[in-house]
Amino acid sequence: MPFSGKWHLLSLTACLAAWAVAGDQPVVLLLLLGYGFYLVLGRYYRMLTALVAVSLIIVLDVIYFQSRSTVLSAKQSNFTGKVETSPVFDGDQLTFILRTEPGELVKTYVQLSSLKMKQKLYRSLRPGVICSLSGQLEKPSKASNFHAFDNRIYLADQHIFWQLQAHGPPRFLDTPVSPVDRLRQFRQDQIERIQSMFPPGAAAMMNALIFGEDTGLDPDLESAYQLFGIVHLLVVSGMHITVIFGCLFFAASRIGIVRGYISLLFLMIIPLYVLITGAEPSITRSGLTAGLFFAAGLVRMERLRSTDLISIACMLMIIYDPYVVFDPGFELSFTVTFVILIAAPLIATKYSSSVIRLFVLSIVSELAALPIVVTHFYQLSLIGFFIGIFFVPYITLIILPLSIISYLAGTIFPLFVPFLSFIFEQLIGLPHRGLIYLYQHPVFQLDYGALSPLMTIVAVLIIGSSFLLWERWNTFWTSGLLFFSFLIIYGIIVLADIANPYGTVTFLDVGQGDSILIRLPHRGGNLLIDSGGTIPYPQADWQKKRKPFEVGRDVDLHEMRALGISSLDVVVMTHRDYDHIGGMKGIVGQIPIKKMMTNPYFDPNEADQNLFRKAIRTGTRLLTLKSGQTIEIGGTVFKVLSPSSRSDSNNNSLVIEAVLGGKRWLFTGDMGTEGEKRLLNHYPSVRADILKLGHHGSRTSSSDEFLDKLNPAIAIVSCGKNNRYGHPHPETIKRLNKRHIAILRTDRSGAIRFTFSKTKIVKIETAIK
Repeated sequence: MPFSGKWHLLSLTACLAAWAVAGDQPVVLLLLLGYGFYLVLGRYYRMLTALVAVSLIIVLDVIYFQSRSTVLSAKQSNFTGKVETSPVFDGDQLTFILRTEPGELVKTYVQLSSLKMKQKLYRSLRPGVICSLSGQLEKPSKASNFHAFDNRIYLADQHIFWQLQAHGPPRFLDTPVSPVDRLRQFRQDQIERIQSMFPPGAAAMMNALIFGEDTGLDPDLESAYQLFGIVHLLVVSGMHITVIFGCLFFAASRIGIVRGYISLLFLMIIPLYVLITGAEPSITRSGLTAGLFFAAGLVRMERLRSTDLISIACMLMIIYDPYVVFDPGFELSFTVTFVILIAAPLIATKYSSSVIRLFVLSIVSELAALPIVVTHFYQLSLIGFFIGIFFVPYITLIILPLSIISYLAGTIFPLFVPFLSFIFEQLIGLPHRGLIYLYQHPVFQLDYGALSPLMTIVAVLIIGSSFLLWERWNTFWTSGLLFFSFLIIYGIIVLADIANPYGTVTFLDVGQGDSILIRLPHRGGNLLIDSGGTIPYPQADWQKKRKPFEVGRDVDLHEMRALGISSLDVVVMTHRDYDHIGGMKGIVGQIPIKKMMTNPYFDPNEADQNLFRKAIRTGTRLLTLKSGQTIEIGGTVFKVLSPSSRSDSNNNSLVIEAVLGGKRWLFTGDMGTEGEKRLLNHYPSVRADILKLGHHGSRTSSSDEFLDKLNPAIAIVSCGKNNRYGHPHPETIKRLNKRHIAILRTDRSGAIRFTFSKTKIVKIETAIK
């Protein structure tokens, strides 16, 4: 076969071409040109011709065959189309992808007004159904924090450019269903059958392992699988192909079916299996690779290398849709599988102990995945290697076969379901409880943060060098180097952070609330002022979402992880309003906090007291502060200017003054005009270059006298988009404009970040450009 043993170079070429063109990355294009120049110098003209051909195919594919524009209009309100995906019911919200009559995909949201409506749609809504509905088209939201998930880019990579907020439930039309859609309906029917037969925990695990449906998994359990690097066990992939088709191949051989006929049969079954299991990138990769393997056997190309098979599968997927290179599942699936295929024979010859082999294989796969995993999750747990030694064979050899047996036996003999449920719960319950415990009580956890392009290159070079040294020399220290590569990369990141002369002040977009994260230069310390908080409303059980948005976990903690912040020196809770401290429940216990500070008039309720007790159990010191006291972190002094006496909750807010980057800052919580007068009486010489406006820009704060005295150059308004209070109020904006004070608002610009050095503000950025 042409290019035997070198197809991985062509698949890499396809990846680079897709990244360069679809992702508009000129640096990647330079890498591709550099490789082409190397081929010219080496006179590898055959490979050069293939490189040019593959690159040209990808470029033409992106330009002429991949849609990156919409044919729909925002004014359109009535739609007819086909339900393209299995509907997802999450509390009182229904989501699915609708292929409209022009052929464009639209992500559709339906607000469920009653349990009756939910049950009716649950029974009737299926993939392939034609329906009509009315609603309002909206552009998907951009990321409003610097490291937040960008829904607009994510959907655009799937060729989806609109979200439809439906005005009511879809109306179904009686039309024929295609064979492919019948397979999708069969998949959904079986998922729901398992959910109805087995307990929630067992049903969620079985659906994930058999049909690739993970929406029913416990959110903490799913996060634990991600943190410990074993999330691939919950994805239908090559493991399933190997176990299922390996057993079928053995059974068919034992009853005397000729190998060629088995290969033909599998070539027909594998595409059906890929569709039934959701056709995610990991199972598509496995299905393509397996199909190529059996096809090679039929045409007597048995000696085709496994690395060539997976490389050809990779290239085919990219040619079909170049934007798949931006899918984390695609990146992880091919990277880890390719490295394992190369490393597994070496591991088998280097180590005699099966336990050591499994441990080294776990390290190799985690090391290969590190740049991708850290890019998306920012952290890694070193105990994941040891957890993998148990979970990989346990899930593969026990839980997966048991899931299939339970599903089949329960379908044929429903009377066995209680017994099978009991067995399944006993076998999976304890390991999962242990996994969640370790996730909630993190140890040996490395917070890498979001890698810069330069640090990503350094990490890849270190990983590649350690693999080459380990491959060439069979010594103890080269084996240890694989493990210590994680620590070496982490150490370089920490040293770079210590050397970094810049700090940041970030006003996070937490909606209608406040949260300010201050990071001092040279890794000097971290301070969080308030956390925001999404006010909860009473809901019936059927309305509750599986993983509702929690601002402390999903915004504050996420941004801290992305910045590589592994602990907080001080958390300041300015006052007890929920929109300022409600998010703390998602932070306490998840990241070490040295000190937590409130005002003396905080008056905690029962929920606040429970939070304080949890903080104390995790090693946090609770302190109260009032006017005149100071907070010192890494040589930087934060002075408390208010409160000096008891007042209402807003005017009890802790007001903090600091000098950062040679500028005077004032953080005012929800302080109103009464508190402003008291502050000016106590500190008549107070000034501020940058002022965080009190109470989200309310007319009851930021008085004329206060603004005249402080004379700020920049005012920050932290408020929610289209909030029901009308913040910031027009009167406040008028007062600021009258004084020519620059205004930055989180509701319009998203998060606002000031980067400062010892003497000046270096840069001001906003998350939404």
